Amino acid sequence: MQDQKHFSLQGNIGHHFDDVSLLLKALRHKSMGGASNERLEFFGDAILNYTVAEMLYKRFPSLPEGDLSRVRAAMVCHESLLKIASRIGIADVLEVDQTHRVEKSKDSILSDALEAIFAAVQLDAGHDVAKKVILHHMEILLARGEVSLGKDSKTALQEHLQARGIPVPTYSVLSQGEPGERTFEVQCDVPRFHLTMTGKGTTRKLAEKDAAAKVLKKCASL
Repeated sequence: MQDQKHFSLQGNIGHHFDDVSLLLKALRHKSMGGASNERLEFFGDAILNYTVAEMLYKRFPSLPEGDLSRVRAAMVCHESLLKIASRIGIADVLEVDQTHRVEKSKDSILSDALEAIFAAVQLDAGHDVAKKVILHHMEILLARGEVSLGKDSKTALQEHLQARGIPVPTYSVLSQGEPGERTFEVQCDVPRFHLTMTGKGTTRKLAEKDAAAKVLKKCASL
């Protein structure tokens, strides 16, 4: 039965269902018995992987296959899907047997339900709509720097800023410590955000990466 929470969830998903039973099925965990979201999750996983692969193939024409696979894996992993599932509020309406309530917090249950929802959207409105929904949420992950693309923090920070037309950060050494037990302390500045963070490491490069990681985390929330 649909209620206000289900209606709000559809708004957060970015699609209001003609056939709400598809959404309800996508939110039904196997612990409830009977028809569950497992088959939808299987279908949604395939839709998600195809859609993200197509997006990356078109967006990065010079990126080799290995890098495309790495980036896609980062975007569709449980950790990334959990961020989306948490943001749109799946846990509030997910049907799980009362004796299994604790399982709602498990990454796999929430991410599987999200994939099931993607399949439900496609069955309800077609692939173009499902693709639009998926890309919308993938873009949010990228824009907020919530996807680990396997890059070092300096590179990730530089790309994050350049994508927004913001000058690259500057780094300055604050201290180098004593020879033999040297610890570098480096400051990373992003003037546009009036943001300054410091990092430490046994080399200047490691200290810069430490500072960049702290700045990147702050930038993602701005």
